Amino acid sequence: MKIRPILLLFLCLLLTACNMPRPGEGTDTGQSQVATAVAATAQALTQQAGGTPQQRLATSTDSLPPTITPTLTPNITNTPEPGFGSISGYIYGYPYGDIPQLSIVAFEQGPPYHYWYLIIASGSTYYSMDGYVSSGKYQVVAYDSSGHTGGCTTIVEVKNNEMVTCDITNWGGGYPAKPGGVP
Repeated sequence: MKIRPILLLFLCLLLTACNMPRPGEGTDTGQSQVATAVAATAQALTQQAGGTPQQRLATSTDSLPPTITPTLTPNITNTPEPGFGSISGYIYGYPYGDIPQLSIVAFEQGPPYHYWYLIIASGSTYYSMDGYVSSGKYQVVAYDSSGHTGGCTTIVEVKNNEMVTCDITNWGGGYPAKPGGVP
């Protein structure tokens, strides 16, 4: 009975010895097989793609990663957004008799070149474009139905939630034509 465990041990050692490398052979048999497979795959891919990776890189920039350019982020400020303000004023010195119905137009002097208008009744000597004129610099011009024009002598600057005064006193020429959409 004592022979059986010894026999079993002997058989295990014999089987283990069968898988051991022989003298002179390297112990990296698995590693060399992996290296051979990698080399064969690389060669196949090179043939499909038409050249070595260095050759493809020299002739094509499509395979390059995109270039990242850093940009500066502006500082956040508490500057309020441009809003809407008001233009008002009196009408003085109308030289053609009683003041008729007038179209009063405020022309923005910079992009996007908005214009705002107001129609006042005959005999009115005061106008107010109250709260709907966007912030910016404006030239204010009055038009009557006969083609006469008058305007303020200065360019006014409208600011958010503020009222600016622009009296119409100059009834000479040289003002822009009345826009087509203004009655």
